[in-house]
Amino acid sequence: MKDLIAISIDSGCAPTRDFIQSHKLFFMGMKVIIDDMEYNDEFDFMENVFYRIVDSSKEFHTAQPPLGQVLEYYNDIRSRGFTELLDIHFSSKMSGLYDTCILASKMVEGLEVHVVDTKKVSIGAHLVAKGLIELTESGLKIDDVMKRVPQVIDDTFMEFSVPTLKYLIKNGRIGRAQGLAGTLLNIKPILSVDEEGFISPIAKLRGMKKLQEEMVSNIVEFLEKRRRSITLYSIYGSEEYLGVMKETTERAIEAIEMNLGISRKEIELISGRIWPTIACHSGPAVFGLACYGEKEIE
Repeated sequence: MKDLIAISIDSGCAPTRDFIQSHKLFFMGMKVIIDDMEYNDEFDFMENVFYRIVDSSKEFHTAQPPLGQVLEYYNDIRSRGFTELLDIHFSSKMSGLYDTCILASKMVEGLEVHVVDTKKVSIGAHLVAKGLIELTESGLKIDDVMKRVPQVIDDTFMEFSVPTLKYLIKNGRIGRAQGLAGTLLNIKPILSVDEEGFISPIAKLRGMKKLQEEMVSNIVEFLEKRRRSITLYSIYGSEEYLGVMKETTERAIEAIEMNLGISRKEIELISGRIWPTIACHSGPAVFGLACYGEKEIE
């Protein structure tokens, strides 16, 4: 009898509604607490509530689902007839959710759970998840998919910018960007996630134009040796960053065409709004780009 494989993704991996539906994914949302009111991070909350109330709130942060709830989640998947689960999560350095899932995976009976640390957040985690999901759907055995995780992570690059580090500092997610604290007067940082999954600075510049130019240059440089199966995912938080995101994305596409000779129609484009799970860490004033590309087969 062939194993029935389920796939799960969390809200820290920036899934789009179409992505969830088209791949028939299970979804695990973080808990978001705003001024002592608790919400589940799900599509309706992200699309219709969070950005309407967050700017006037005094306090917001996240909390992971407790062990019992994760175990219940796994048992529900098992009850639907699945025998294996590929459970994909954003960086374990940004949340304890990964460790909780590892613990729950050892407690559930009748369901073999493979927990993945993408070592990325948001759009970067999404592109890692996308690559692993496509490998699974191609018929590759889960054990072989798990062996490919480091390569898929290596083929993914993400960068983002925030006008202030206060939210990353307040929520304990500053990672290795601590040295930038207190130095951002008129300076715009570009942050990424390093090999271990920590937030890490890659540049600090004056002015939005230079920031956009640097972000575009980083994308082109990363893809220079990864010209196959290219995907570009752009995201924004507060409404004021929508135009900046669109402009930066368009510049990136034009630069890829001009510098790498790859046409727009060869690039899969995804865009969206940053999930509250991540916006609570970074602050809602944020925008970013991520790309995925594979090296030529030698």
